[in-house]
Amino acid sequence: MPSPASSPQIILAADHRARGVLTIERYADYLGALRAALPACDGLMASAQPLADLAAEGVEPGQTTWLSLNRTGLAHTAFELDDRSVASAERAKRDGYTGIKWMTRIDIEDPITADALEMLGALLEDVDELGLDAMIEPLSWHLDAVDRSVDGIVYAAVVAHDLGAPLLKVPVPDVTPGNERVDAVARIVASVGVPLLFLGGPYRADRLELLDEIGDAMAGGAAGLAIGRGVYQDPYPGEMAALVRRVVDAGSITDDVAVAAKELSNR
Repeated sequence: MPSPASSPQIILAADHRARGVLTIERYADYLGALRAALPACDGLMASAQPLADLAAEGVEPGQTTWLSLNRTGLAHTAFELDDRSVASAERAKRDGYTGIKWMTRIDIEDPITADALEMLGALLEDVDELGLDAMIEPLSWHLDAVDRSVDGIVYAAVVAHDLGAPLLKVPVPDVTPGNERVDAVARIVASVGVPLLFLGGPYRADRLELLDEIGDAMAGGAAGLAIGRGVYQDPYPGEMAALVRRVVDAGSITDDVAVAAKELSNR
């Protein structure tokens, strides 16, 4: 994974359905939307089947591929925090993927978190031995939801970083857009010594809201994005991915991107 000083990265995230978040129901439509978005991205992170299908026919030379490993914690279930492997680092190596993605949720009120951290530590040793990259998504978890406070994001990022995670995927903090959000992102970035990709979050009909959030993340020092639903659930996934690319490369939302987003909404 490039360092923060290198060109910013966009990883297209497509592992939601395996966790029970259905997004696009028809599989052919789902793959079609992902294929449309991929040209604007630097890589693809997905669960086993969509990654295999797209790696076979949709990923270009030079684009990275990341196998999402732990999906047993289905969304909104009684066992959501019991998030164990459904695939292995060895499989990622065998299939020729760049690396793996692993999500670790930290709930200080649930003892299962200790097991989750043990699994993370063991996984990091395995991928290091295999020579794979590892994208780790550490989330502070509170009252059955992601804690998007700055303190919560820093807490989870620091724990994962100090266990040896080489690349982190974290939420954009839930603070006032603009300078406050830029400063919050900068604080999160400074809390660790590895690149941070910020999440795109769920689909939003207001494209400018999402693009503005991305601009603040980049201005705060993000190494790039791991974005899925905000792009592939858009009615125009290719065009939306291209707009995201322009914001990430510019480091902020520019006037011409704002105009293009409004024109897209008026189609």
